[in-house]
Amino acid sequence: MNTTQSSNQPYLTVCVICRDGRSSLWTQVLINYFAEVYVIVSSSDYRKFTISDTEGVIIPERKLPSSFNAIFFHSSDEYIWRDSHVTSDCVFEFNTPGTPAAKKGILPILRQTSPNFAIESKDVEEIVNYLIGERESLPSVCYQSLEFLPALSLLCQAYISIYFKDKKVWHSSWWLKALGISKGDRQQYHYLEEFLKNEWMIAGIKNGSRSAVDTLMKDIFNSPSSLLSEGSITPQTVTSAYKIIVDKLGLQPINLVADSIQTPFSLIVAIKGSLISTSVTAALSTFLGIPQLFIEENEHRHNLKFLKQAIFVIPENQIALLPKLRLKGFNGAVLVLSSIPFSTLKQQHRVLRFGQGAHDSCETPWMLSTLLEKIKELVPLEPENLKLLHKELRASQKLCDQQITSCLEGIKDLKKSPQEDSERIQEIEKTVEKLRADARVACHTVVTIDRESRQLQQHFQVALDEINIYDNEQRQKAINRLEEAFNHLKDLLQSTGEKYFPSF
Repeated sequence: MNTTQSSNQPYLTVCVICRDGRSSLWTQVLINYFAEVYVIVSSSDYRKFTISDTEGVIIPERKLPSSFNAIFFHSSDEYIWRDSHVTSDCVFEFNTPGTPAAKKGILPILRQTSPNFAIESKDVEEIVNYLIGERESLPSVCYQSLEFLPALSLLCQAYISIYFKDKKVWHSSWWLKALGISKGDRQQYHYLEEFLKNEWMIAGIKNGSRSAVDTLMKDIFNSPSSLLSEGSITPQTVTSAYKIIVDKLGLQPINLVADSIQTPFSLIVAIKGSLISTSVTAALSTFLGIPQLFIEENEHRHNLKFLKQAIFVIPENQIALLPKLRLKGFNGAVLVLSSIPFSTLKQQHRVLRFGQGAHDSCETPWMLSTLLEKIKELVPLEPENLKLLHKELRASQKLCDQQITSCLEGIKDLKKSPQEDSERIQEIEKTVEKLRADARVACHTVVTIDRESRQLQQHFQVALDEINIYDNEQRQKAINRLEEAFNHLKDLLQSTGEKYFPSF
């Protein structure tokens, strides 16, 4: 890390509001770009950092500035910010998976912050340039990465590689299915049209430079007035559109794939709702000549033993469903579509470590040749490894149930006085902290308790804060909230497939 700031950098101040160790990670990436970094750890813990004092000092509240160039707060600590006097014209919200909900006047940080802290120096540079007016568009951490254009690029690659052998790619119905669009659905057409416009804006591509892609889209949909007809997509149209996408987005040009690839699998499966996994599944299915199946998200709860010889294509945000799929009997292979290397994914999700060659990932941007190489190496999960995985998953779920059940029993035994219950409350607090770390997806889910909708972990925090109040009525409400929060957590863990251990 540099120890001096550039003399031509503007004098900027920033405040980070976060109760856990991520405050230090934010400080590390911000310190080279902001003259003063302040951290609020709690309503009584304030710290100041500068480039010349990276260790920081504890300061009294009266020395905390009232206004900053930027504020970053963790979703579960929003109440600390709301209760404080600090303000800014530019406020950012972050959470563990990188999925803050849209809020008026607050910019979301759409990057994971735990266990992988995915904020880099280039991200902070964009934020600073945005703050000082040198960047007109939002920082890239504040909007989703491109999805539609990479999907369209992949479908173009599949078409160019196989159109002379498989005429079905000439039909608009093939493209519609690959994009997850129901034939004749005008509402979906207009949604996709807006989706494409937004991605062009994100990519910074002006109208005049994308006419070939617009032509392809019109041919796929046969114009909004004739969505029910079957159009013909010509090689000239696809090649022109693909060239625009490659040139404008800086993608690698296609290496034509001509050789057939042998695979032990007889089916490719994806869960509906992800444009990327849908397009990848369609492209692979077409080139390999094996059927494709798109299932509803809730179908992972059903018996999937019939998918033994299948490849499951899933985006990174659906990995939490994999334990449930395995418990339901799925022993095929899994290809994860991710922006991070498989070696890192395995560290974050233990379920991906079972079975040599049964799991792999493919990083963006997706090239057909790379995807096919990955498929060629995948093998089904061996029966022995599936049994070991089942045993470990059930053991982890049993431990989770025991922890929650123990807390629910402890809540029933709470007395009227916080002082008498201090030891039991401390045990519950420790369990909640462990669950927040280990069951991140469930704890970040928004649920409604006592007519209030907020993240489950926030309900836990409110209940634990108020349970120490000596007002009997308010304390009883807190106890009821705590009990309901644990019941919600138990239901969520069972329905999403997320397990107690963070590695699952």
